[in-house]
Amino acid sequence: MTAFFLAWYLVYVLLADYAQGFMSIKLVGNINVGLVLGLLQFVSTFVITALYVRFANRHLDPVADRIRAEVEGAER
Repeated sequence: MTAFFLAWYLVYVLLADYAQGFMSIKLVGNINVGLVLGLLQFVSTFVITALYVRFANRHLDPVADRIRAEVEGAER
């Protein structure tokens, strides 16, 4: 997931630098391709965060709860 996001970000930066004609194509009114791709950076960040939270809740939190229970049980 990290590699995907970094590649996606790198493509965005390279397009902004080397494909200015493409990035300035107007889609609706003053909204151009560059603006849409920039906003999609935020969307992809939120999606990745949501996926990680879901993964952590399902897989990591139960393990952490077991470890916590073992450690707290051993201290008594």
